[in-house]
Amino acid sequence: MPFLRFIFTFLLIIESLNVNAQLCTGSLGDPVVNITFGTGSTSPGNIAGFKTDYTYLTSSCPNDGQYTIASSSPSCYGGAWWTISNDHTPNDVNGNMMIVNASYNPGDFFVDTLQGLCNGVTYEFAAWLLNLVIDPNAIHPDITFSIETTAGAIIQQYQTGDVPTTAGPVWNQYGFFFTAPANSTKIVLRMRNNAPGGIGNDLVIDDITFRPCGPKVTATSASGYNIINTCADDTSHYTFSGSASAGFSNVFYQWQVSTDTGKHWKDIAGAITNSYSLQSTPVGYYMYRLTVAEGSSININDCRINSDTIIVNKGPLPLANIVHQQSVCFGDTVQIKANSANNYQWIGPSFFYNFMPVFTLKNVAYKDSGWYRARIVSKVGCISTDSFHLQVNQIPHATAIADTGICAGDSILLKGNGGASFLWKPNIYLNNHNTDSIISITPLDSILYTLLVSNGLCFDSTRVQINVWKAPTAYVSLVRPINDGQSVVLSGSVTGSDIFYYWNPNTFIRDNNTLTPTVYPNNSTTYYLVATSSHNCGVAMDSVFVKVYKKLHIPNAFSPNDDGINDYWNIGNLSYYPKAEVMIFNRGGTMIYKASGNFTSWDGKVNGTTLPIATYYYYINLHDNQPVYSGWLEIVR
Repeated sequence: MPFLRFIFTFLLIIESLNVNAQLCTGSLGDPVVNITFGTGSTSPGNIAGFKTDYTYLTSSCPNDGQYTIASSSPSCYGGAWWTISNDHTPNDVNGNMMIVNASYNPGDFFVDTLQGLCNGVTYEFAAWLLNLVIDPNAIHPDITFSIETTAGAIIQQYQTGDVPTTAGPVWNQYGFFFTAPANSTKIVLRMRNNAPGGIGNDLVIDDITFRPCGPKVTATSASGYNIINTCADDTSHYTFSGSASAGFSNVFYQWQVSTDTGKHWKDIAGAITNSYSLQSTPVGYYMYRLTVAEGSSININDCRINSDTIIVNKGPLPLANIVHQQSVCFGDTVQIKANSANNYQWIGPSFFYNFMPVFTLKNVAYKDSGWYRARIVSKVGCISTDSFHLQVNQIPHATAIADTGICAGDSILLKGNGGASFLWKPNIYLNNHNTDSIISITPLDSILYTLLVSNGLCFDSTRVQINVWKAPTAYVSLVRPINDGQSVVLSGSVTGSDIFYYWNPNTFIRDNNTLTPTVYPNNSTTYYLVATSSHNCGVAMDSVFVKVYKKLHIPNAFSPNDDGINDYWNIGNLSYYPKAEVMIFNRGGTMIYKASGNFTSWDGKVNGTTLPIATYYYYINLHDNQPVYSGWLEIVR
């Protein structure tokens, strides 16, 4: 592209000047033009002073007659170009540069008109160039830089000739000088690509500047040092003096200051001689310089040339940035974290000393109470002192009732002592506030309480275990009836805390010390399982009825003759079966007698008439899941 071609030619000129002569042997002024191509995402229209007839391309590998603006460049065209990871501008984060692929036909690629130049002032034109082509046999850039009047008269011209390939991606500065003609407020800057396009003639340009150049301007401090490190408590005055070498016929002076590391400069009001007395300044980083120009041109910044800088770095007094009053408890660990940018010399109670910004006091005791003082030295040598006071406080002694137990549903008082404030945890089962020293609780389950006691500064704790004893319960399963002479196993269960149990009555029973004893009663019996709390938390009881079926004793004869002997038919043990039905039949099968549930005995009569001697038959239905009894019965006289 024309502009890149110009930059490339310019760099070549500078390289020739670097070889054969030195760039500005005096002092330079601030750039009249300063093209760095910006940072981050940008476009040509956003770059002040930039003009070219080449075609803009967003790709990092432009073709012939094209250019792009980017912060890096890959190895293009099969590795024919150098890989560049960053631009040239110092401290430029994500900074851009111009990547150029020259056109096939030679010609002007950059023409711009500049104005505001000072008559008779010499200007330096410079740029940084990097040849992209790796092959030394490729076409070399050849650029002519020309400074002209608006009428076309050449003021200064320079041709680079072939620009050789370097051994690597190396930046070099190129430039030349010219003197602005008298009574000329405008000049034309022209850049021409002399080499043909094709394989080669590719380059990168950055940091294009146009600066006034003049006699050597110096500025020195009376202290003998141009870097002055001082501290906030320094009230000294510093005197700066400057001079300009031969070259000015009517020299004027202006001292300037920068508070942003030279990015911007400000004229110091009234400081227009070659000496300047600096009064006391606030803490900060200051840069001072002397600017010089011919006569009234001193009022035009683009006409001035500048001295080197005098730096005054006034640092703050160092601070530890610590808590100055620290109150801790006996046995605590204390960590001090001071500003690690400083150096320290600590002294304290009990012969304490330390040289670290961060240190730890472990298991502090009363002897550690007192002032800890430090001599602090900053990195630039500023000195101050700082201190903190450590108060080691006594810890309270928490006491409470002893571990105990209660019956479920009961309440108990938890009593604490040993401090000014109290806190019971956990906050459950409480009948009043957990911040009272004495609290009433009704716990549902066993629980461990923690009492925190404070004297306002320090804490102690103790614990109380409350065991909740559950009331006893008893349960006995039902059992089947048994016949006389049989046995059955009872099944009982009990619950509760620390209980003992027993069976009652303790008769006709085996293994009565278990919940599953064997019983063999001779009569129907109710057995009771009794569970008792060993903590007097109550008694529980359950029972089971063991029904015993008795065997009937049925006589086969009786003599109802009223002699008082065996006059009635009595059935032994029938009274144990209140639902029993008794029926008597004659030999023909006719039922002649029936008693339901109320049989006691039979006198051998039917409707008041005594039956004759004969053999009869009985049928006894007990109606209690028992077998039916039947047989013969004889009436005798």
